[in-house]
Amino acid sequence: MAKTQGRVAAVKKIRQLSPIWIVPVIAVAIGIWMLYYTQKNQGPLITLVTLNAEGIVAGKTQIKSRSVDIGRVESVQLSEDLSKVLIKARMDPGIEALLNEDSQLWVVKPTVGRGGVSGLNTLLSGAYIELQPGKASVQKYYYELLDSPPIAPADAPGVRVTLLSDDATALAVGDPVLYHGYAVGTVETSHFVAEQGHMTYQLFIRAPYDSLVTENVRFWQASGMALDVSAQGVRVELASVATLLSGGVHFDVLDGWPAGDKVASNSEFQLFKNQKAIKEGLYTEYNEYLLFFDESIRGLTAGAPLEYKGIRIGTVAMAPYFFNMDNPLDVAFNKGIPVLVRVEAGRLAGEMSLKKLAQELETAVQHGLRAVLKTGSLLTGALYIELVQTDAVIESPKVKLDEPTLADAEPSDKVQVATAQTPQFSSEGFVPAPFALAEHAGLKIMPTAPSGLANIEQKVLQVLDKVNRLPVEDVLAQSSATLAQSEKMLKNAEQLILSLDQLVKNNAVQQLPADLQQSLAELRRTLAGFSPGSPAYERLNGNLQSMDQLLRDLQPVIKTMNSQSNSLIFNADLPKDPEPEKGN
Repeated sequence: MAKTQGRVAAVKKIRQLSPIWIVPVIAVAIGIWMLYYTQKNQGPLITLVTLNAEGIVAGKTQIKSRSVDIGRVESVQLSEDLSKVLIKARMDPGIEALLNEDSQLWVVKPTVGRGGVSGLNTLLSGAYIELQPGKASVQKYYYELLDSPPIAPADAPGVRVTLLSDDATALAVGDPVLYHGYAVGTVETSHFVAEQGHMTYQLFIRAPYDSLVTENVRFWQASGMALDVSAQGVRVELASVATLLSGGVHFDVLDGWPAGDKVASNSEFQLFKNQKAIKEGLYTEYNEYLLFFDESIRGLTAGAPLEYKGIRIGTVAMAPYFFNMDNPLDVAFNKGIPVLVRVEAGRLAGEMSLKKLAQELETAVQHGLRAVLKTGSLLTGALYIELVQTDAVIESPKVKLDEPTLADAEPSDKVQVATAQTPQFSSEGFVPAPFALAEHAGLKIMPTAPSGLANIEQKVLQVLDKVNRLPVEDVLAQSSATLAQSEKMLKNAEQLILSLDQLVKNNAVQQLPADLQQSLAELRRTLAGFSPGSPAYERLNGNLQSMDQLLRDLQPVIKTMNSQSNSLIFNADLPKDPEPEKGN
């Protein structure tokens, strides 16, 4: 036992690797190969940026294109400045062609809008991200996640235009774009430009209707129903029920305008409230005048027409107008209520400059042109202003001028002075001063004339006073007495009718027709005894014939007595025999 404890084991170093190391080496090689294979065959990683990641869940939310799964969200986190949400998504391999500059992505979830309800299939499955591929050749892996689905692909045939508006509620994304009531496009986006203080709307008009968008088209809101109460009366326009519910925007070329050339994509247009606003917006060149009225301007509002013989030549800009006036009350009490009007050159036929228009109006005012208030609608009480010709001619003041002489003129001007002297100067050496309208607060004043509306109101009040003084109570009392007499007369008539009814029902009255019939029969038999063929008739006829023969026999005797009254006592002289006439 002691010997055994005294032995020392011999240690020998191994000069070669153990075969056991083959297993971990192979495992590491397989791991490296798997990492390489996975990295090489996995799809690209894309980054999506959005302001709100509602409904997006890491490891669950799918990315689809045409309802086919092509990727999955891996992570959802805030950006470094905490202002945005960064979404990392791993795409399936082989779909790199779908990721380019024209591709668009958005979240699909239940939505209720003007076009109806969409995304109901996500109530159970959850929200997902839809990818709409583009056709650009440049790859892209960083996208902004859209709030709503795009109306049309970026490469869709058509044209996109931008509308400018001051109304933030004029249009909404998805509203239809209408041409003659037919939907030819859609509102794609809306954005408020804070620096310029207006809204921008992007519209897409699909082909082949994009050819209708030309240089001279105008866009206006499709409200469905429009109510216009003005000096022209009440006007109501009612569109289709679909337009009334969904709204939208119309576009067309104004009547009489050429269509113009087709516009390029992203062209800008103004969005008008209605068609009337389009026409009003065409007249941007005008001369402003100030009118003072001594009568009430109740019913005169901005936008009322300024007319001449029924032709509109301008617009009421402001009623009343007290800007740039030191003492408005003093002006109103002493001069009248000021009204600002615009005479618009574009409403007049022909090319007329503003300077020429001002000269023509000043000449017309000098010869009696005045502004008068007129009633545009008895229903609404709206007023408008009309320019009428009166007999109030304004005489220009005469000023004395020094007559130029030929000696004072330059040699080149002698001919002009000689020709201009005669028409300019009268025999007294005075000439009329150039006529010019008076000014107030920097505006030219156009004279006014009374309209007679106050006189009409006074006459109406006088008529109402006369009506009020009528003896209405006496007339009503007499009417009541007349009605009582009429009622009494009706009762007497009713009693008379009852008496007649009893008389008709009497047996004697009912027997009267039978007695009359019997009397007529007896009269008929009596007349039958004197009819042709009866004995009485034959005797009477024979007697009449005998009397006729007797009268014929007495005719010669009567003729003889007529010629010789004593022929009944003495023989009458016989007439001489006729003697033949002698022959020639």
